[in-house]
Amino acid sequence: MGVQDGGDGNVMPSLPVMLSLSKHRPRWWLTLRQAQGDNDGGKISNTVAIVVFLVMLAVPGALALAGFARVDTAFIETREQRYPFVAPAVSSGALATGGYERDLERQIADAFPLRTPLIEAYDYAEFVWFGESTTPTVVRGRDGWLFYGAEELRYVTGSWKPSDAELAHIANVYAARARWSSAHGVRYVFLIAPNKSTIYSDEAPPWYRPMPPTPLDRLLPILRAAGVTVIDVRAQLRDAARRGEVYSRGDTHWNDAGAYIGYRAVLSALRGAGVRDAVAPTGTHTTARRGDLLDISGVGGRIADSVVIMDYVRRAHPTAASALEREAAAKEFTAQVTAADAHLPAAVIFGDSFSLGLAPFFAEDFSRMAAFQKSGTSTSPQFDPALVQAARANVVVQELAERNLVFGASFHADVPSP
Repeated sequence: MGVQDGGDGNVMPSLPVMLSLSKHRPRWWLTLRQAQGDNDGGKISNTVAIVVFLVMLAVPGALALAGFARVDTAFIETREQRYPFVAPAVSSGALATGGYERDLERQIADAFPLRTPLIEAYDYAEFVWFGESTTPTVVRGRDGWLFYGAEELRYVTGSWKPSDAELAHIANVYAARARWSSAHGVRYVFLIAPNKSTIYSDEAPPWYRPMPPTPLDRLLPILRAAGVTVIDVRAQLRDAARRGEVYSRGDTHWNDAGAYIGYRAVLSALRGAGVRDAVAPTGTHTTARRGDLLDISGVGGRIADSVVIMDYVRRAHPTAASALEREAAAKEFTAQVTAADAHLPAAVIFGDSFSLGLAPFFAEDFSRMAAFQKSGTSTSPQFDPALVQAARANVVVQELAERNLVFGASFHADVPSP
């Protein structure tokens, strides 16, 4: 019963601990009491402290009794990068060892009234007043630049050191998909979206800068030797970053300016496939949006991210494709389907969250474009031959974020054997 742990290090004192903490007052309190002695002022301040402490205990209890003890699922999944804890069924073993009591405490802690605003207030103070990162998942760089931890940290710092055999396995996965596509008359291109730390290494802390040769440096020649049309846009993005932002400061992903560079590189690789080059930018503007790194830091609701948006005429529109969407849903893919000129080829995009920035551009260049995503890059294939055929696609654009290469050992081609 010592602490309540939400599962990610956000520890909430239980009632016995809170009561014991009230007996151990900080030095400033003792100094104040010595100055006051036992006079009436001291009694008043002591009474005020007791009242405040009792209110702190009573308010959450009253709110819980009033029905306000609810789990903020969106906050826990976004800020804490986990699912809310649900206590397992009672077992004799758990009761005997006290395991069920601990599990129940964790479940109650996730539903604690005022939990979200209290954590947000703490995060804001840490982030803004003290300039600290509020979670290991976010790395703070210079001038407001934030970087992703988690798998990107493993990639950047070299704690993930793939063997030649592991890189060969990754290359074989994409080579198998390229061969299957070619055998079915489909053009296949593979775009690797660079890490933010790859493009903005100068803005990252010195210890968080990739050292060559990176895993991607080693992988590219293996992919090309295996016959994969692979697209590397690191040089173009670094060049563009000298003139403006291609990733935003408070988000993991590229903005429109960065995604447009990836889109142009794919179009170049698809010459001869009948794809229309329809996107003609007229300028850019910035808008305030929530950034995923700011959200993970717990300050996304108070600090907005400034994001570059590209201006161009948008002709593509969402279109009904119920059969394709049902098939995608049955395979646990989300599907975004758009239509443009009926005389153009059809395309599908398989990718992670970086592909969301590409999809609006590609939508303008195909008769129908279906963007498929599946959560969990470490375990999901991000490719499905049946969906390619159901979409009657002439082109497959495969996208993968550079940092997700760390999951490469679990990748599998998901294509029928020849």
